[in-house]
Amino acid sequence: MKTSSYSKTMERPPNGGLIGTKLAIPPLKAKMVARTHLLNRLSSAKECKLIVVSGVPGSGKTSLACQWIAEDHLPVAWYSLDKTDNDADLFFRYLLIALTGFDDRLSRAIEPFLQGRKRISGPEIIPLIIRLFVDLPRDIYLVLDDYHLIHTKEIHDALSYFLEYMPPRMHMVILSRHAIPLSLSRFRVRSQLTEIVASDLKFTEEETERFFTDIMPVTLTTDEVHELARYTEGWVGGLQLFGLSLKGKGLNDLGDILSRACQETTDYLIDEVIKVQPRKVKTFIQTTALLDRFNVDLCREVTGFTDTPDILEHLYRNNLFLIPLNTENTWHRYHHLLSEAVRKGVKNINPALYRDIQRKAALWFARHGYLEDALRHAFASEDYEFAADIMEDYKLFLFEERYEIALCQRWLAKLPSDVYMQRPLLRFYDCGLRMSSLKLDEIEAILNDIENHKDPLFDQYRGSKRRLCEDMLIHHKALLVYFRDADKADLAELDKAARAISPDNFVLSGLIRVLIGLIHYSRGEAILAGRVFKEASHTIGASESVRGKVIWARHASMVERMQGHLHRALPVLKDAFSLLERKGLSEAQLRSLLCLPMGWIAYYRNNIEEAFEYAQMAAAHAENSQYVYDMLDTNTLLAYVYQAQGATEKVDYHIEHIRKVAKECPDPNVMSFVDSTTARIFMARGNLGWAEAWARQRTPSADETFSLLVLLETLTYGEFLYRSGLFEDAVRLFEGLREKCIDRCILEHMLDIDIFLCASLHALKLYDRADAILESALKFSEAEEYMRPFVNYSSIIAPLMLKLARDGRKAQESPYFAALLKACGIILEDINLAGEKEYGGLTAREIEILEYIAMGYQNKEIASSFFVSLHTIKTHIKHIFAKLNATTRTEAVRRFQELKSPGRNSF
Repeated sequence: MKTSSYSKTMERPPNGGLIGTKLAIPPLKAKMVARTHLLNRLSSAKECKLIVVSGVPGSGKTSLACQWIAEDHLPVAWYSLDKTDNDADLFFRYLLIALTGFDDRLSRAIEPFLQGRKRISGPEIIPLIIRLFVDLPRDIYLVLDDYHLIHTKEIHDALSYFLEYMPPRMHMVILSRHAIPLSLSRFRVRSQLTEIVASDLKFTEEETERFFTDIMPVTLTTDEVHELARYTEGWVGGLQLFGLSLKGKGLNDLGDILSRACQETTDYLIDEVIKVQPRKVKTFIQTTALLDRFNVDLCREVTGFTDTPDILEHLYRNNLFLIPLNTENTWHRYHHLLSEAVRKGVKNINPALYRDIQRKAALWFARHGYLEDALRHAFASEDYEFAADIMEDYKLFLFEERYEIALCQRWLAKLPSDVYMQRPLLRFYDCGLRMSSLKLDEIEAILNDIENHKDPLFDQYRGSKRRLCEDMLIHHKALLVYFRDADKADLAELDKAARAISPDNFVLSGLIRVLIGLIHYSRGEAILAGRVFKEASHTIGASESVRGKVIWARHASMVERMQGHLHRALPVLKDAFSLLERKGLSEAQLRSLLCLPMGWIAYYRNNIEEAFEYAQMAAAHAENSQYVYDMLDTNTLLAYVYQAQGATEKVDYHIEHIRKVAKECPDPNVMSFVDSTTARIFMARGNLGWAEAWARQRTPSADETFSLLVLLETLTYGEFLYRSGLFEDAVRLFEGLREKCIDRCILEHMLDIDIFLCASLHALKLYDRADAILESALKFSEAEEYMRPFVNYSSIIAPLMLKLARDGRKAQESPYFAALLKACGIILEDINLAGEKEYGGLTAREIEILEYIAMGYQNKEIASSFFVSLHTIKTHIKHIFAKLNATTRTEAVRRFQELKSPGRNSF
């Protein structure tokens, strides 16, 4: 008895022609990549009634089946199909011959049906096969290779019947490029079907690497192997073509080899995939393959075919290199090797069609708001005037609505110089993009050139476009004035510019009002800034510009915060977030403009993790867009956040980055802001050296012409005076600064001022004045939920907060105060009330010192808080250790806690 038809080679087919290898298993290659995960799936499923392996041409279907058969030593009847097998008589004769190799008895039973010229049919042959093979002593496998070539209904119907009633020890394996036209649902339900589809057959990166090292050894770097894997997208046929081109070649030939391999791939795909398709499908592929991605509506637009959904379904069903791009299967693309093959052909043979399709796609994408896609196709058409029209007509949506600064600059840079120079609208957009990076000389040169050639440049536009050019020239010149030096800006001239803007251009006139408000802000005129922003809100609100409304919200919230109004700043930002959500822009870069002010509010309220998340998002956008002021502000916020987390090295990194950016900034005031920030961060660590060097060069006074910069520098200097023990000087400076801030309603920095003023008054034993200031500060901070300033300077303000806490009333009446004490490391339940009780012979002062030790204060800080010498504190601690029989600070705290509440381990 024969065990297998593995080595069987038929001499003649039933009609006398040569069979060749039609009924023989294709020989295994000497070396193949072992696809272990797929072989394991096949081995575990070999009891299934039906196994289907389908995939694109050259995806390794046959090789995989041969590997499986060889490794598992399966008895197989192999039938390689071609187009001639659509003749039902021929198909069933070959099927019978393939099955005769298992058993001489079966061969003799089948022989009569192969004699003579009488045609045989499925209804006649299939029941015979079922009867003859019903008592098989072992499992056998019938493999039908290239089943996609069969389109005869009689054959499909006969095989469907055969599958339904197939003998229990028979199994059918179908290899096909397409989904097979047989009903498979009942086999899935019964777990009698195993499927390996096109996506399963793709080579992984690991398999690709093994292919080029073991199977087709060539000298490639890891990066080059990964690039080939990415380029072929795991398509085995593509890897083989590339491998053959690379074999035996040196790396210096890689470029030429890849070029030749691409040509071979192109020829293969055109011959094997495209040419064999029906005419309509072929036309569809040749048109839509020019697109990077597409949906049903876009396909209709470029092809004119109304039955696009049916064609796409046909492409998917037949594994024609179509790849879904989302789970809803609404967007698609082709394997990029197929796309490239088609594009080369169409561009060379019919360049007019190529340009027409690219233009149609660009217009469709632009109308539907996909501006990145629109510009890509517009430039692919190589009609740069058309591309410039798209950019102008859709107002660089990527900038106006999504704030994609880097992308906008990239597309503008692609325009040929002669086209760009004749498009003033695009040059204005270019100025707007450069403004954030403070390339002011470049911007001024562009604006001067446009203004000098204004009439011929603007005359090419009509109606609203011409008016827009006039308005943008006014707006950009105002921006330039602001960024050059806001302190020297003429507000009357800026107001005049805002009024010169066309009455219906609400956004540009509104944004000039925003500039005026920001100048008031920088000059420390919070009330005036608030009034201007209120006026600008009506103007910008009347526009359709999402970007304009987001910019207004960002800066309006900053002005509210300047006045200490966190409760009013937050809703402004939340409304802007809601606007982005309604417009479908919640993931756009515009959102990043709102993250920075949100981060500062979270920081002031001591929500450090939230502040960190917002700061990181804002920083990423600032670095990407090279927006200098945001780079400074976001890195400052990150430095403060990391300081709150105790990450000193990261604080130093961000301070160094801020200083580097500031050195390259043309704004003369920027470095002064940065120096103040640096000094305060170092002083918070107890390092006065940097601040002392700064103070020798800059000794600000509250009597100077007031501005936001003067405020910050004076606050920094006052802190230096306090930390240097010059309490009387600190009080004079802080009282003058406090008065000016109250007059101008600048309350954001009032808490810092009040904390140091309280501490200075306390150091001078002016307790009543210190208590009054602290009560006022706590009342204000509770209303707005400020917390971080107290936490930052808890070692300075703690004595006064402890005094308030000890009387019991403040903590009981105010949950905010209790939360503030906890945030400062002062646990309310552990505070020893005056005269309450003695523990272990400790005096009241010794218990107070223990409380400071438990909060992590060092001896020097405790001495400063009690206004005694370091020697006195050390003497107290020595007595504490002796009374509690402790040798370390931690042990002393624990022993004291055990005395207060036996068994309780936390202070």
